[in-house]
Amino acid sequence: MIRAYVVEDELFAREDLKDILSQSNKIEVVGEADGIHKAHVDIQQLEPDVVFLDIHLANTNGIELADKLRSLKNPPFIVFATAFEEYAVKAFELDAADYILKPFDEKRIERTIDKIVKWYQLKKEESRQQRANHGTQNLNLNKLPVVKDDRIILIDIQNIFYFGTENRHVFVKTVDDKYDIDTNLYEIEKKLENYSFLRVHRGCIINLQYVSEIEQWFNGTYNIILSDGSKLPVSRSYAKTVRQYLGF
Repeated sequence: MIRAYVVEDELFAREDLKDILSQSNKIEVVGEADGIHKAHVDIQQLEPDVVFLDIHLANTNGIELADKLRSLKNPPFIVFATAFEEYAVKAFELDAADYILKPFDEKRIERTIDKIVKWYQLKKEESRQQRANHGTQNLNLNKLPVVKDDRIILIDIQNIFYFGTENRHVFVKTVDDKYDIDTNLYEIEKKLENYSFLRVHRGCIINLQYVSEIEQWFNGTYNIILSDGSKLPVSRSYAKTVRQYLGF
């Protein structure tokens, strides 16, 4: 069962969300808080799988907590639960699993729970693979689990061109196909840190082995052209790192 923690300073909204979550047989609320300081301490101790987090809290901001949680050894999935639509882009930058609006809709939260369950299963599969490979000499031979037609398919990491985003969803482009995946870019970046992948944009991670051309753009930015013809932007904040890795 998925273990959840709720951070919400409005008592009625917190109880409403807990009540909706309690109706699911897939999720269990293991803790709650009305502010980020108590929540930060609790979450480190309880290690929930997902945190439902309000953005506007009394004298604090839930985004601050979300940013801190990303640095944990085993960070939980983050679902922002707020009355404000304008923070959706910022939530996306923090690799939030979902963004739900108040007043809470039961059907909408059911879809969120289903998504978290799927992500959790993939995360467990990745952990299992890491344990299976622990102590081996060649850690670069590995696969990445993706979901397609309700099946988990293992694709060779060496056959991946890049990871991108469309409509706030992550996809992976391979030599043979393109898959939508339920893993955020932050988790992907952590998993692939020992491979030849590099984040070049907040919404894009490329396989350096397939870089065929670098195109200068404007204001210190570039376009990366891969061997399959894909043209991917390099944002200015990542330009220096890209130059260091590619040596230009």
